[in-house]
Amino acid sequence: MYSIRKASQLVGIPAVTIRAWENRYQLTAPVRSTGGHRLYRDADIETLRWIKQQMDSCNLKISEAVTLYRDKQANKPAGASSPPGRFINLSEQLYRELVDLNTVQANEVIDLCFSLFHHEEVFHHILTPVLRQIGTAWENGVISVAQEHFASQMIIQRCTQFMRILPLNPHLPRVVALCPEGEHHQMGLMLFSLFLRNKGHDVIYLGPDTPLKDITGLIRVKNIGIVAISLNNPLLAVSVEKWISEYRLANPELTIIAGGDGFQGCSANLSPLVCPPGPSEWDNWYSLLLYR
Repeated sequence: MYSIRKASQLVGIPAVTIRAWENRYQLTAPVRSTGGHRLYRDADIETLRWIKQQMDSCNLKISEAVTLYRDKQANKPAGASSPPGRFINLSEQLYRELVDLNTVQANEVIDLCFSLFHHEEVFHHILTPVLRQIGTAWENGVISVAQEHFASQMIIQRCTQFMRILPLNPHLPRVVALCPEGEHHQMGLMLFSLFLRNKGHDVIYLGPDTPLKDITGLIRVKNIGIVAISLNNPLLAVSVEKWISEYRLANPELTIIAGGDGFQGCSANLSPLVCPPGPSEWDNWYSLLLYR
């Protein structure tokens, strides 16, 4: 939930304007706190962002943007998910702009994606597939290292922005998230870190190629309750599993989450810690892990 001040900051619309739109067009339906203050949901934020995007990019009046929004809602079947074809079209457009090193155009496509879909849909159905496509094109010699680095950094930066703005729950354990030394593929780690941030966890994101020996002091100093480790390279699995086993033995109160293809075929002792691969399964697994 967001206060009207925070909602104003997130969407770039003055609080007085949000209240005016709410009264005139019923665009948002905030709940009231015990003190009577407006509290806005994620869905309200997304609606306001969409309206502002249409006004800015298409030079529409508020009344015209509201009409367009209501038409869009009326044409969406109840319970329907976002159309896969729309994901594909935007993914292809984003891929082209990234490969052509078009910073402004690529950011405009990503902005459009976030205005049309929930941010989790954008992460899982657009940004991640595009990053995989970029990686495959580089491995096959279709694009250069420079193009791959440009695309990867832009997508990671856009994901990192959400890490900053999602609200925190101070009562949840703090997380440190990393890929171990030698592991450079971080998109899976980023997506799971965003999932945890969306739950309210404070996530210290260390990213790729992090030596495990360097985080022991950080765990103690920053009062870390969860360590999330992502691994795709199976050649690193033995040494990483050895560290996890030893650290769990010495620190049984610490929760360790392992994820990625590198943990396939891990030992029976480690398997309960391995996160399922599909984001659709994360919620149930998270609940069992945290509240068992």
